Amino acid sequence: MAATAILWGSAFPAIRVALDGYEPTAMAVLRLAVAVVLLLPFLFTGRISRLRRGDVLRMAGFGLTGMTAYQLLLYAGERHVEGGTAAMLVATSPVFATVLGMLVLRERPGAWGVGGLLVALTGALVVAMSGGGGGGSRSGMAMVVLAAAAQATSFILQKPLLRRYSGMDCIFYGSLFGLVPLLFFAPKAASQVAAAGWQQSTAVAWLGLGCTVLAFCTWSRVLEAATASTSSLVLYAVPVAALALDAALMGVLPSPLAAVGGLIVLAGVGVAAIRRPSGRSRVVAGSAPREKAGAGGAADAPKAPATR
Repeated sequence: MAATAILWGSAFPAIRVALDGYEPTAMAVLRLAVAVVLLLPFLFTGRISRLRRGDVLRMAGFGLTGMTAYQLLLYAGERHVEGGTAAMLVATSPVFATVLGMLVLRERPGAWGVGGLLVALTGALVVAMSGGGGGGSRSGMAMVVLAAAAQATSFILQKPLLRRYSGMDCIFYGSLFGLVPLLFFAPKAASQVAAAGWQQSTAVAWLGLGCTVLAFCTWSRVLEAATASTSSLVLYAVPVAALALDAALMGVLPSPLAAVGGLIVLAGVGVAAIRRPSGRSRVVAGSAPREKAGAGGAADAPKAPATR
């Protein structure tokens, strides 16, 4: 959970740097292309399993929402919204995930899960109103909120896939499906690579390696072990990581009120992690054990059957 928060939190300063030399469509093309290229050797060596015909539509939906839509909306929104504010708005994703998890997956987050979500959301609002995250236009903020909704939708689509595929499988096929509709912008992206500086190109490469491949590997492990609504609460720690990285790498210090809000966010995540003992056995796993163990997955460790 900590690794996921740090890796995804690093995306916001990286996006800010990359936007100085790339348009949002070019950034999305290059980020997904980097991810696909990095994972191709695992496909050829058999560590990425074949995609079953019955899972094509769900995997395509995961890629189009979590890779294509999320990135385009976030990059376009962050052209008009400062990075800290964007990070706090993306932190609303667990709200969407909780509602979708209850409606689609019939998940029950429980009293501690709902309580932690509300506490963490309060912290997110405190940081957003503190001024530490900056401001932005209403249209830009709306695009970032839509990006959060697209991200939550992708988590719900990915959850059943993790019973049959490893995290690496989902990252590869999701990136591949997400890249297809963006290929129209590939020539323009190539021209921007030639014109951009090394800082901007390095930021885009990190978005592909660190914020996509590595982050989705760690996130898939979290999502395997908990319900979609509970595990997505880790996203509340992402803005805290983003603000900390802004301070360390770019010299942008959060206001005292933003720091307090960040502590409230972490407290909410801690509350959501509390498991109340009951007569029925409760396990962290939110789904039945996967049919296979894949590279980057957590199926190698024994799991008790999930109870609902």
